Amino acid sequence: MKRFIKNSLYFVIPFVLYSCLIALIDPFNYLNGFGVTSEEKKKAIALDIEPHLYKMIDFKNNPKKNWVLGDSRSNGLYIAMDSSAWSNLAYGGASLKEVIQSFWWAREIEKPDTVLIGINLNLYNKFNRRFWVEETINRKSNFFTYAFNKYTFNATFAIMAINNQGEEESESQVELPGAKEQFWKKKLNGTDKFYKNITYPDEYHKQLKEIADHCKKEGIKLIFWIPPLHKDYHEVLTKYELEEFEAKFKHDLFSLGDVFDFNYSSNLTLDENNFRDPVHFNARVAKLIEEEIRSYSPHHSTLYKKKLLD
Repeated sequence: MKRFIKNSLYFVIPFVLYSCLIALIDPFNYLNGFGVTSEEKKKAIALDIEPHLYKMIDFKNNPKKNWVLGDSRSNGLYIAMDSSAWSNLAYGGASLKEVIQSFWWAREIEKPDTVLIGINLNLYNKFNRRFWVEETINRKSNFFTYAFNKYTFNATFAIMAINNQGEEESESQVELPGAKEQFWKKKLNGTDKFYKNITYPDEYHKQLKEIADHCKKEGIKLIFWIPPLHKDYHEVLTKYELEEFEAKFKHDLFSLGDVFDFNYSSNLTLDENNFRDPVHFNARVAKLIEEEIRSYSPHHSTLYKKKLLD
């Protein structure tokens, strides 16, 4: 019996010590302030390692009354928004499925005043089915699943490594000559992934309508926005003959809520200096977009108000 207890302790002690370490570092703030690591370090490291986990836990700990949902373009817009009033539930590479799941997950926690959803045509696809939000909900369901997943493990030891380095300044990253041009071409050559087999998403449209109906019933302001794409990207997309599909996509959005459409030929989409790559605008443009949506004063967009279309 003593041997059994001894062997059990040998087995249990490492798990206990590891759990204590996770609680002490708590890279994603699961314990909401219990850890000793500064918020700046957590955000710099954990947000990069697994943004879904970081943002969803942050929302649960500190939900705001206004939400941003979407993919990397909505995430890029958030940097220009008032973070004290808006929660960021936008993720790089997010699918429309994740946007919808994020809304209903967050709605169980808080009733918002305003929901801003960014959707481009590539998201409006039956086969766009990434499901990291679903996995993240499982990872944060209890302390065991939080502590014993690779993202928490990696973030914990990355933070420890930074702590051991002290306060030495890291070398600044310098963009290599020609890097933007190379990445620009890569984006233009990767359109098949999103558009070659694009199919009307009946189920997603139904689920978006459920969100719209819920928002109308609960007095929640629902706004959609269509992020701008550079003209080079539009030119590549002509080979897919998406005109009818895009018209249906926009008509669907117009029937659900107010829509700010930034994605048409204009000074904004014609100028390469407004973009980091053909599908991602820069920080300066983010400020312009944020101001237009916040003030409801379209200058680089067309505003379609739902009440005028009902």
